[in-house]
Amino acid sequence: MEPMSEQLRAVRVGAEDWQALRALPWGVPLDDWSDPRYGVEIIDQRRGMSRHPVIFVRSGGRKFAIKETSPEAAEREIANYREIARRGCPCLHPVGDVTVAGVAIPAGEVNGVMQYDAGDSGYCITQLATRVLPHSLLYQYPFTEQNKRILLISIARLLATLHHAGIYWGDASLANVLIDLSKRRLLAVLADAETVEIFPGPLSEAMRDQDIEYFVEALAWQSEDIRLARALPADAAPLDDDDASFFRAAYADLSRSAQRRHLAPDAESALERLGEGVASIGTWAWHLGRAGVEATLRPAWYRERLRDLIGVWVPHAYARRVYDLLLGHKWLMSEAAGHDVGMTAAAEDWRRNYHDRLVQLLHAYAPDQPLDYERYLAISQHIWQLSRQAGRIIPLEEGAIDYLLPKVP
Repeated sequence: MEPMSEQLRAVRVGAEDWQALRALPWGVPLDDWSDPRYGVEIIDQRRGMSRHPVIFVRSGGRKFAIKETSPEAAEREIANYREIARRGCPCLHPVGDVTVAGVAIPAGEVNGVMQYDAGDSGYCITQLATRVLPHSLLYQYPFTEQNKRILLISIARLLATLHHAGIYWGDASLANVLIDLSKRRLLAVLADAETVEIFPGPLSEAMRDQDIEYFVEALAWQSEDIRLARALPADAAPLDDDDASFFRAAYADLSRSAQRRHLAPDAESALERLGEGVASIGTWAWHLGRAGVEATLRPAWYRERLRDLIGVWVPHAYARRVYDLLLGHKWLMSEAAGHDVGMTAAAEDWRRNYHDRLVQLLHAYAPDQPLDYERYLAISQHIWQLSRQAGRIIPLEEGAIDYLLPKVP
């Protein structure tokens, strides 16, 4: 369906970005963009705490976050992003805002004449960096003690940087940050500037404390949301009081550093360096033997077999190793089920729950690059190792994020 361009009242977007955005179905409510007839390539979709719908899309070779709100709020939020970026703080890159005509809303009578509000909708548009992961992966974040510390340190660094630059967030929470894994470190990025207030210089202690306490309070209900989303036991707490205390201490440390010198948002530490090692597939050997692997001298056989099983032509150089991964998955499923589940069932489960989702994640992580099968294999092997350690099958997203996270030397 063609976008209803005649409904566009205002477009405050640069020409190059608008070229990538103009084909989107402006005039259709954002909640309906997932309808296949509009042809929108959706990366993620959510509602923020303010209940405004937010959608992450790929269009014209770029990734955008689009929030539906009022025209005034959209224009103000874009202005906030521009000032936050100008002050050197990590945030989404502001693209601009769009106003779409709506249905006039009766606002009461004046001197017997009915008055109407325009009922227009505003869209706040930001661009995502290449290796920024979508919000939905928060619920699959691997909440080990080490990984929680890495995440909390990165958010504490963001908050300290904002406060030093005179920026009061007003809505600091896990739900309002994105994880940036570019430049070989984890960086928390402010992803909702709706409530931001900007001041000429560093914030007062009282305003800092308000932001910190809001974030800490939010950890409690977000922990419960994560527990429910992951079907964890009632007494499980992905985030707890110890994490809140750690966050406060990390913020205090980083805030003191910011007062001594301007805190560069991309400063690196040992905690933030991303390991790039590729694990060996060799540890599969014993398990693959139990799965009944038979050697063959015809390399093309693996590629053709994968095509038959999962409908994908894997490059010759990787087909044998991907097939071995599939056999290992069959073994895990059979062990869990207590009987041989069969290759067809294992292949369908692998394709649906691992292959397709891993390909989608890697394309979201690096959309401008061809599928990296070395990284695909390394992540799959990492998930296998985590599953062995945990005694359970680790979900794809949890294992992939754990692989991509910085590692303590």
